[in-house]
Amino acid sequence: MFNIDLRNDSIKKLFFYYFIPSLCAMIALSTYSTVDGIFVGKKLGEDALAAISICWPVFPVLIAYELLFSLGAASIISYFLGRNEVHRARLIFSSVFYFVVISTLIVGGILYIFIDEIALILGSSDVLKPLVIEYLEIIFIGSVFMVLHPLSDVFAINDKQPILAMVAMIVGSLANIILNYLFLFIFETGIYGSALATIMGHGIGFLVLLQHFLFKRGKLYFVRRFSLSAVISSAKSGIPQSVSELSAAIVMLMFNTTIMGIAGERGVSIYGIIMYSGIIFFTVLLAIAQGIQPIASFSYGAGSLKRVKNIFLFGIGVSIGVGIFIYLIFYAFDEHLVRLFLKDDVANRDPYLLSDTVKAMNVYYLGYILLGINVVCAIFFQSVQRTGSSFIITISYTLVFLVVLLPVLSRRYQMEGVWVTYPISQFLAFLVVGIVILYEKKSGIFSQNFMREGLLWRKKK
Repeated sequence: MFNIDLRNDSIKKLFFYYFIPSLCAMIALSTYSTVDGIFVGKKLGEDALAAISICWPVFPVLIAYELLFSLGAASIISYFLGRNEVHRARLIFSSVFYFVVISTLIVGGILYIFIDEIALILGSSDVLKPLVIEYLEIIFIGSVFMVLHPLSDVFAINDKQPILAMVAMIVGSLANIILNYLFLFIFETGIYGSALATIMGHGIGFLVLLQHFLFKRGKLYFVRRFSLSAVISSAKSGIPQSVSELSAAIVMLMFNTTIMGIAGERGVSIYGIIMYSGIIFFTVLLAIAQGIQPIASFSYGAGSLKRVKNIFLFGIGVSIGVGIFIYLIFYAFDEHLVRLFLKDDVANRDPYLLSDTVKAMNVYYLGYILLGINVVCAIFFQSVQRTGSSFIITISYTLVFLVVLLPVLSRRYQMEGVWVTYPISQFLAFLVVGIVILYEKKSGIFSQNFMREGLLWRKKK
């Protein structure tokens, strides 16, 4: 195993140690939804693809619940590991894990009971509703695995096991791909089989990670204690990123209902393809943020505030370069990417569907260039327990501007207004990020008072 020293190794070395496995894991995770979209679109057609698009807001809600505890707990755990208080880190890990298992089973049961009402709330049309219900039934039953898999992944990364986290994601992703193909093309189980493959993939990935904690192969493992205060503290720290995902669910719901009103099932299918393809874009940017999170949290806990500032600047630089590079790649291969989701005879049935989707994608994805900066800043401030700053950035790039602009621009410019809403919103959020950074430089973590306090803490140690 490659040994690292979070206290003394170079930021660049530590970043790539965490980033590369996280990138592989995130890309593997993104294939869960992307493969669903490709296989369903190829086998079952545009209506089934639109049905899964209608279901999409459910996934951010489940992820938001996981993030409420995972990233918050991970930041606190890394903080205590930086202070050599391992027993407190284990208590937080165990308490959060126990709580999430029990509560997710309850939440999944409640969602299943009200599945008909949820399908209507999501904006399903009469044509799509049977497919939506069929898909969501399996997702709700297996929701505990969809939450525990990424939760355990984050804990493994903060236990200096990014390689294991990567392997678990890849194994789960491969299982999902194979099962999707078997259920859809061999057994022909329909949209039900796609949902089942997703749940089983997450379950397999979770089992790969679980053995690390059960057999005490790192500093984090289960203890026979439970602390409600640890759960509450983790939830408080995880609020910004949890709100981010909940906001994503609200935004997806708004986009789906707005598009359904303007362009019907066809428009929702286009939006679904954009979202499926965009997962890859977003997860690469998220991997950058996850690459700096353990380093920032540990350095903050160790009182190395100058190092914390350097980590922040490094993350911003990487996110800008990667965002531009990925957009150019998508722009170059956009038509080939869209064809993956469509049946071969689509040109005969809808000759403009391909070109309309490509145009929408090229406009929408402009927002991802600035999204990387916004995400990195939000997760960085959350990592160093600047929850207020993180929350302001998060709510800006996920919800506030999108909610305001979407009704206005869609009413005035129809579908063109829908697609341009996202890049404009990300630009306005980027301006908010600039204001937050100025505040942190004047009165927050980048201020001279914070730097002096950090030096005094290190001298006491």
